Amino acid sequence: MPFEVVSERRVESERLPFVSHPMEWCDAQLFDAARLTLDLQKDAVAEGFDLKDASAWNVLFDGARPVFCDLMSFVPLAGRKWWAAGQFARHFVLPLAVARSRGLQARTAFLVSRDGLLPEDARRLFGISRFFTRFWPAMAGGGSGVAAVAASPDPTASRESIVSYRGGLQETLSWMVDGGRPSGVGSSNWAAYREHREHYPEGSVDRKREAVQRWLGTLAPQWVLDLGCNTGEFSRLAVAAGARVVAVDGDHDAIQSLYLSQRGARDILPLIAMLDDLSGGRGWAGREHPGLLQRLEGRFDVVLVLALVHHLIVSSSIPLAEVAGFVRRCTRQRAVVEWIDEGDPQMQLLCSQRQRDPRDFSIDLQRQAFLDAGFEIEEEVVLSPGSRRLALLRAGR
Repeated sequence: MPFEVVSERRVESERLPFVSHPMEWCDAQLFDAARLTLDLQKDAVAEGFDLKDASAWNVLFDGARPVFCDLMSFVPLAGRKWWAAGQFARHFVLPLAVARSRGLQARTAFLVSRDGLLPEDARRLFGISRFFTRFWPAMAGGGSGVAAVAASPDPTASRESIVSYRGGLQETLSWMVDGGRPSGVGSSNWAAYREHREHYPEGSVDRKREAVQRWLGTLAPQWVLDLGCNTGEFSRLAVAAGARVVAVDGDHDAIQSLYLSQRGARDILPLIAMLDDLSGGRGWAGREHPGLLQRLEGRFDVVLVLALVHHLIVSSSIPLAEVAGFVRRCTRQRAVVEWIDEGDPQMQLLCSQRQRDPRDFSIDLQRQAFLDAGFEIEEEVVLSPGSRRLALLRAGR
């Protein structure tokens, strides 16, 4: 992250507009954060410095570009052993190894523990097979297999021997991280959603896209929140209108597809979050790392809520008023919301699966919930008669 040395005791860096946390990243994001950390450590050692921390929490994402934010983590190089190697294994090597070899999302390690995946937990997941992988040294007790046990600085060690030893350690860790490289985009239903929208009546998808594109072009928002973004079809429309986007979805494969398509760009920040179960604050008193809702509130000029409301109110049994209130808390100005009526085949299917009465979720009831939450309707477009509508809402009181 770019910074400026203000004085001997003060360093200032640019402020990122939105902070994300490791439990909100897809596997490819954690992999890129690991590579960035290793690259910085390699450059630091070459200049006679060391990273005293190798935490995933020290990496933020500026769109789909990882940046290292802990400028105070650099200290003079003092010995052969890297103090932070064990932390690097817990935060990067082991979560990526489990994701690649056991099919678990790497981010789940941070949902369980802020300190990543402990070696003993990794050993239980791998069993005896760990000895047949490149990751087994990272699972040794205390992480000693990757030289994570801190030793007192050796005043007799030459600079050349230290740099040489660290070079070997760097290569070992890099080899392990590469072993956890995500294989690409998975094959979940949501990752392929755009190609399988038979439940939309003919022409309704085009009408939806045209309306969203027109509204975004007129509003020219700076920041857009795309809730239930899937692979980012409408996030890209927001970018084309000049906005930066925080794109949120609960499906890992959909988010990974979006991230890989945007890798290195700053326009879209893809995040994984179950909207019916948002992560709370972490760290001391739950305030050291604020929960996602706290970071979303009042931050966006436009919130996109497309093909989402019916899933929340039926499948997740979230009260309509709560869904509308949540959207209102996130937006400063506008929201674009898609409603589907009780007679829509998709609504009928969801209600049958949950043994719910479709009449409890009519468009009239959905519309009224958003009006009660403080929105005013600026425009409403019929996507398919008697089935789906798209509304541009203005935040009022």
